[in-house]
Amino acid sequence: MKFREKLARFFYGRYGSDQLNNFILILCVLLLIAAMLVRGPASYIIRGVSLLLLVLNILRTMSKNVTKRRAENAVFLKILYAVKSFFIRQFNRIRYIKSYRYRKCPGCKNHLRLPYKKGSHTVKCPRCGTGFNVKL
Repeated sequence: MKFREKLARFFYGRYGSDQLNNFILILCVLLLIAAMLVRGPASYIIRGVSLLLLVLNILRTMSKNVTKRRAENAVFLKILYAVKSFFIRQFNRIRYIKSYRYRKCPGCKNHLRLPYKKGSHTVKCPRCGTGFNVKL
């Protein structure tokens, strides 16, 4: 049996790589770079954490428990989406400060982008239909 066939047979049914594995690998590389810049015992701690992350990455890649790895990746993507949308929302607040204001609906907590008009206005949420007063 050729080496290539043996390798293919070994990797059959393994989970492989996903977004969480990529994030762990990038974090590992960044920690190794930070360990090169730091002197003393902190460098050894950072290298140890980086090594543990690398082992975790390899174990996740070689795992045959595909459903558990997919669930872990789904939780990671949910957290990543929340963080990403927060920063995008903050960037847009600054970008469109002259023409829009952002407010939360008191009913459903949805973020609304309202056109900038001076004074007090009544706004109706398009998601839940709650009406509330906004002073811009």
